[in-house]
Amino acid sequence: MTTGSSDTRPFSKWFQIRWAEKLGDPKNPYLIRWTFILFGYSIRIHHWLRSDDRRYFHDHSADLLSIVLKGFYFNVVPIDPKHTPDYIFNNTPKESTKIFFKSSDGKYIGYKQYINQNIKPFYVEGMFNSWYNFIHCFKYSIWFSKATARHYLHIPACGAWTLLFEGKKYNKWGFYVPRKRDKTHEVRKMRPYKYFNTFGIIQNQKGYQ
Repeated sequence: MTTGSSDTRPFSKWFQIRWAEKLGDPKNPYLIRWTFILFGYSIRIHHWLRSDDRRYFHDHSADLLSIVLKGFYFNVVPIDPKHTPDYIFNNTPKESTKIFFKSSDGKYIGYKQYINQNIKPFYVEGMFNSWYNFIHCFKYSIWFSKATARHYLHIPACGAWTLLFEGKKYNKWGFYVPRKRDKTHEVRKMRPYKYFNTFGIIQNQKGYQ
């Protein structure tokens, strides 16, 4: 997953700097990140270019606090964590719809999904998008997540810059994929190495946003 012109400097086991790590295709990464690790805690700057893997939800290794600095994205969580994102409740026929969110400057931003789909998107925009956002950053730009919470980030074409504060690791993170031979879409956790070997890196596919 981590490729490209990254520069990792482990000054000690307590302090590390990871500079401009490129995730995905090194020639066309979906994320570039700068990481500072101190005594097991980390501060990260993320430049999001394309979305997380939207096929399945994932969790994290530690609790985190995210601040969107510039741009915007959708933080998408499951309605029912036992199911995959493409699960449709009540056997509803697949029919597209749009949910609209009002941005701080009064514009309406649409998010396309299926009716009764197992996703709930939250609109988050950068605190430096405007003075209004900066003053009201706790309303528009900052969110907290426990390590075990499941989600993915949907990134628009304009991308986003974020600042991330992460606590000490205590959870073995992974992706929540369907159980084998199970048509109910109920999920089990699959660790990252096995997941990417099984399903590949979808961000490397042409046209993925």
